[in-house]
Amino acid sequence: MCNPVALAVGAVAQGAITAIGQAQQTKAANRAAKKQYEYKLKIRENRWMRDKLLYKSKRVQYQTNLDESNMAAQRAYTQAQINLNNVRSQAMLDHAEDFKSMLKAEGMLEAGAAERGVRGKSVNRILTENIAKLGIANRARTRALTQTIDRFNEANQNVQRQLRSRQNELYSQVAISPVPDIPPPQPVMQNVNSQLFLGLASAGISGLTTYYSAKAPSVGDGGKNDGGDSGGDSGGGSKKTSFGYDYTDYSPNINWYQ
Repeated sequence: MCNPVALAVGAVAQGAITAIGQAQQTKAANRAAKKQYEYKLKIRENRWMRDKLLYKSKRVQYQTNLDESNMAAQRAYTQAQINLNNVRSQAMLDHAEDFKSMLKAEGMLEAGAAERGVRGKSVNRILTENIAKLGIANRARTRALTQTIDRFNEANQNVQRQLRSRQNELYSQVAISPVPDIPPPQPVMQNVNSQLFLGLASAGISGLTTYYSAKAPSVGDGGKNDGGDSGGDSGGGSKKTSFGYDYTDYSPNINWYQ
């Protein structure tokens, strides 16, 4: 028969080894989960730093492009104003030339009328017609200047619309500032000490169960004998002990051959 103590010790040892192994596996799993979590945090931090640098460079480029667009619009405004001023200057020069021509023609008309002896209303009518020619030329110039101013205003409005469209296009590239990603969820760590304690407790219970299962039951029960009272042998039977019958206790007065 196997020794119950040895079996119990073996069961406890086997359970303890299993519990320690499971605890080591749990500890390794916790370490791996923590390492993976820290790795994800590092990736999130690097991505956030990269997005911030990229957005900062976009802001710088946006400001540069915006300044260039404003300068281009200003050049367009300036050139349009220069063209309008040139047209006005040319109109004033043309008016001055027409006015000089009118005065010269008026002098020649008066001189010719004087030579011919024309007086009165006839001369006034001729001079009025000469002045009317100047008025007709001025009216044509005024109309041309009005149309030029209208085209000038329309060109400026077109430049302004293009500038606003360009500004909106540039701003759309930096309108939304980057934000950090949602952090990964923290790993759920298993309690290594609790698992180890439960494993060792289970090993102890298994050892006790093995011990009581392997222990042999008692053969007899003390307190009674075959011969009579519980005080001893009354004359014929062997005494019972806690281990069974005591065959060494015999009386020499008994004649075994009688």
